[in-house]
Amino acid sequence: MSNYAAKKNFLWYLFPFFLLLFSILELAYNIPNRKEIAPIFTFLALAFIAYFSILQFYNRAKYNQLNMGLAILSRLLILGAFPLLSDDIYRFIWDGNLIAHGVNPFLYTPKVLISQHLDWLDPILFQKMNSPNYYSVYPPINQLAFLLSALPGKGNLLASTFILKTIILLFDLGNIYFIKKLLHHYKKDQNLVFFYALNPLVILEFTGNLHFEAVMIFFTLLSIWFLVKDKWILSAISLAFAISAKLLPIIFIPLLIHQIGWKKTFYASLIIASISITLFIPFVYDINLATHFFSSIQLYYGKFEFNGSIYQILKAIGWEILGYNPIVYTSKILLALSLMGFSMVYFKSKNIFEGIFWIIVIYLLFSAIVHPWYMLILIALTPFLKWRFAIVWSLLICLSYFTYHKIPYQESLVLVGIAYGILGIFILYEIKLMHFAARKEPFEKDKTETIPINNDK
Repeated sequence: MSNYAAKKNFLWYLFPFFLLLFSILELAYNIPNRKEIAPIFTFLALAFIAYFSILQFYNRAKYNQLNMGLAILSRLLILGAFPLLSDDIYRFIWDGNLIAHGVNPFLYTPKVLISQHLDWLDPILFQKMNSPNYYSVYPPINQLAFLLSALPGKGNLLASTFILKTIILLFDLGNIYFIKKLLHHYKKDQNLVFFYALNPLVILEFTGNLHFEAVMIFFTLLSIWFLVKDKWILSAISLAFAISAKLLPIIFIPLLIHQIGWKKTFYASLIIASISITLFIPFVYDINLATHFFSSIQLYYGKFEFNGSIYQILKAIGWEILGYNPIVYTSKILLALSLMGFSMVYFKSKNIFEGIFWIIVIYLLFSAIVHPWYMLILIALTPFLKWRFAIVWSLLICLSYFTYHKIPYQESLVLVGIAYGILGIFILYEIKLMHFAARKEPFEKDKTETIPINNDK
């Protein structure tokens, strides 16, 4: 390629580079609240256009440093922005303040505590909190981060937010690091890391909106790294930390059987249980506290709904037959269907990446609550797989932000249907491609093969 052509290509690259950066900054700093759905959708669309452009045309080795610089810069520049699309931050700092003053966040609900008129409590946090009647549901590793956020003291909301953002940023960068290491281990194209590193939803929901799935993903990737290095004890320890950041990875444990055998999986389970219990004991040390913790989780999954797919179908059937929303019954049906799906994956999956990927897909499809950040672990696993529908899903799931356009929140079932309909079509399209490529056993064959969007290096 001539110098002129190279310069021309570089100039064209600058357009999606700055478009992605500009869109992220607009979403972080210049939208007053999440009810402003038109600008939110506009800048999300622009960000994803830039993202897909970079993946399609500028994923060659000569752009690696620039792409990684963009990934890091886009995260650093939004450290000073207050979370736009989530109000969980208020509960995070509330819990941190309780621990700093020697109060167990699993002992009292915010509503009970605020009635005691303690002078160190911040009433602004209470007023903006989305769960004042529930006990905390956040595991111990999260609570440690919340404690650090309390260091600036009452009334220093931005400083507390900055501390939490810095923590999430470090774990997010750790995710990028281990995705690259694992790609190198499997001798795969390291440009595939940009599926995750440049994904607008990953940037916005982790560093932008402070979701601790970033921590869960980090320890899950670390666990996989130790697993592929035949260090199953360290892998078990890492998985215990993942569970102590977000309970969800507990369902990954049976996948170890195909990796290290029944005997080692048994001992790994004991290690995981011992470490998890040890980390939980300072917060949940008696039956009463355990009841508080699990009652809040039960209320969350038995009462709330957001962006569910199959759940919405069962809900519609329930309304038609019973005349009311039978969420108590549908939640049990969905749990049973999830367990059946998990069992199939446990039985068939010999590839840890595929196994975790499909476990999460099944979990999300049968869940009544599917927030956008729930599916981001799929983006972290996508570089190691032949499936690409998670990337499309990361765009489509942004339609769920429409729910916040008015108060009280109102979900658009039309948009939910459109999002899952397009996703379903794309999954079928990929299955058809796999069929033509003679890849009929995705759980057993081709353990790490990938299909880059563009193979030009």
